[in-house]
Amino acid sequence: MKPIGTYQLAALCLATVNLAAPVQAEVSGKVSFVSNYLSYGLSQTQDDPALQFTTTWSGESGLYLSGWASQVDFGEETDTEIGVYAGYYNTFSDTLSLDAGIAQFLYEGADISDDYSYNEVYATLHTSLLSLGFHYAWDYFGSGAEYTVVQVSKQFPLNDWFNLTLGADYAVTGDENKYSILGESDYLHYFLRAEKDWLGLQWSLSVHETTMPETETDEARAVAGIGWAF
Repeated sequence: MKPIGTYQLAALCLATVNLAAPVQAEVSGKVSFVSNYLSYGLSQTQDDPALQFTTTWSGESGLYLSGWASQVDFGEETDTEIGVYAGYYNTFSDTLSLDAGIAQFLYEGADISDDYSYNEVYATLHTSLLSLGFHYAWDYFGSGAEYTVVQVSKQFPLNDWFNLTLGADYAVTGDENKYSILGESDYLHYFLRAEKDWLGLQWSLSVHETTMPETETDEARAVAGIGWAF
């Protein structure tokens, strides 16, 4: 199955929103700088820093359209990752909410970058105890292989000072012959992250570890980040 076009995805979301009138929209965004861009614990920048940007249009009905961009470095000329999300967020109670949708990831910079584009469906259930997430791509990085990630996390607010998040995710490829995770069919990633709003900025520091056996990926990583939300 070919990836849904970016404009098709955006048009589908906006058309759905138009049917959900009346809608009072809200737009938000964030610009961030991180010391390393990790995706499920694996560096997408060869352990170099990255500038990132996200913006979200949220409707009163719970429907939203979001865009994301980040610098990447895969060892060739691909230098940008772009994500487009169309989803729905619903709060059932003070302790239960659901975020679900479809996303497309696009890559720019090299002639081969377009071949990496893929679609993904996702859902995250937030409860008072844990947050449980699920991501599924049926043509991951254009390889023709399925790719599934299951996530679990718990947030611990520490008074008015910090928010701590402890989490883990398990990633598995559906066909190791078509797409392997640095030679492996699956792996586990776990992390601890501290976050704080200070001086009008959002600060974060996290430590990550994986079960990947290769020397360059099995070392623990510390990632610092600073962001400005608007």
